[in-house]
Amino acid sequence: MPMIRIAQILILIALTGCAMSPSSGISGPTGRASDAGKVTVISVRDVWKQDLKGTSQDLVAKKLELGKTAKFDGNVRYDGYYDSARDVTRVGVYGNVTTTTDYGTVRNNGYYVIWEENGRITGDFPPPWQLVDVEITDVQY
Repeated sequence: MPMIRIAQILILIALTGCAMSPSSGISGPTGRASDAGKVTVISVRDVWKQDLKGTSQDLVAKKLELGKTAKFDGNVRYDGYYDSARDVTRVGVYGNVTTTTDYGTVRNNGYYVIWEENGRITGDFPPPWQLVDVEITDVQY
């Protein structure tokens, strides 16, 4: 076999090996490789949902320009995870909200509220959650 042909075969084998190796990039619920192994997904308990839903929606309504007309979608979603590196439990509450101007203009937004509590929460009734962030987006979920 000519040397050029052998070089092409070796390059092909090397590229195939790289393509088949596991990715060291995105891993874990946060999408950051640095969080792999430190962040674990947890289920959000029904009691937490009841506690956080109304408070989250009140905070979102206050942040909206037309918050008094806010109508929240009934499909509220929750994400929960425990970060062992920081020793905190976080819960994200997110969904959609619609507001209307006096002239009938409708604005559809998405929202995301993040709550945090120290330690790994295992009980139904944790101490009061601490607010981390409230975000309003132009895109609905």
